[in-house]
Amino acid sequence: MRSFWCKTTVVLCGIALVASSSACSSSNKEGDGASTGSGSSDSALAGATYTAAEVAAATGTYKVRPLFAVPKKLPKRYRFAFLSPGLSYPYFATWSQGMKDAAKFYGVDLDEADLNFKYDTELNAYQQVAVKQPTVIGSGQMNDATYNAAKRDGAKIVMIDGSFKDVVHFGVDDEQVGKLAIDTMADQAKAKMTGAWKGRNVLVAGITAASCTPCDTRVKASFADAETKLGIPAANTTMLTPPSQDPTSSAASTFTDFLTAHPHDTVLVVSYGDEPVIGAINAAKAAGRKDDVLAVSNGGDSAARIALRDPSNAGILVAAVDYQPYAEGWNWIEAAIATTMGKPLAPYVVDRVLTAANVDQFYPNDKSSK
Repeated sequence: MRSFWCKTTVVLCGIALVASSSACSSSNKEGDGASTGSGSSDSALAGATYTAAEVAAATGTYKVRPLFAVPKKLPKRYRFAFLSPGLSYPYFATWSQGMKDAAKFYGVDLDEADLNFKYDTELNAYQQVAVKQPTVIGSGQMNDATYNAAKRDGAKIVMIDGSFKDVVHFGVDDEQVGKLAIDTMADQAKAKMTGAWKGRNVLVAGITAASCTPCDTRVKASFADAETKLGIPAANTTMLTPPSQDPTSSAASTFTDFLTAHPHDTVLVVSYGDEPVIGAINAAKAAGRKDDVLAVSNGGDSAARIALRDPSNAGILVAAVDYQPYAEGWNWIEAAIATTMGKPLAPYVVDRVLTAANVDQFYPNDKSSK
């Protein structure tokens, strides 16, 4: 599974891939902070840990599944820091909110820096937060300079949605979610191929990002599954790598060119995330090719949920594989605590798919938070 992200005890890092909900709390309202886990006497808390039911209640409609049973009384007050890849991106903004709420709930301090997708500034950002001597540092993208600096500081490194050298990690299984995207659209694709698309050439376009190994892994897994499940040969698969930092508009431009080059073909669209798929859908509609495209996005961020609710996307956007980014952010804090304490983590599970029919059920607060 994965690739990228990360003074003293632990460095956590991760990449979810470009590609991206907001906060939630015990009040069950997005945007509110989670309830704090402090307030009981030390004697009452000794040896006690937060249960899965308590975590689910504290995270409201997100119903986060904990990866580690956090003690209600930590050995000491920990300070963590996280270098976000880009807080303007919905997926990473949701990570951020999950981290903040979990930090408040578990009683730890959290500092955050925004790389704004300028990964060449990561080492400098690391050095700035390291002066506060955090127990754990997380980063949006791991590079050799940051990795080496962390090692010199005697830091342990844990990654979220990525791996780098000997780094411990948790998060999305890239091959699994890539296959899940094809599995999710398989029935509709088969219906198209024996119906409206019968006799037409079917392609699979996988939208990735430059220098993103997890992105490539997800897309390649989709290609392999498309051959196994749908009989689409490898020769009919194309990996597209849009330029620039705006995954929606750049993907739209790249996919427009792809459609122009294949005027008579039909296309299944997959990607590492949500925004590139939304860009491709926008391009297909603008080109009058909506009926020639089926798509599934990966991530389940706010942009994907908006797109699923848009009636104009019916018949083209099948679903969004939900990574539950808020839960990943919350679990990052748990992973930081666990690694600091030398404890193991449970695996992170992605098993939910969002559709136009169920998105309001899983994210009922989206509309009220506008």
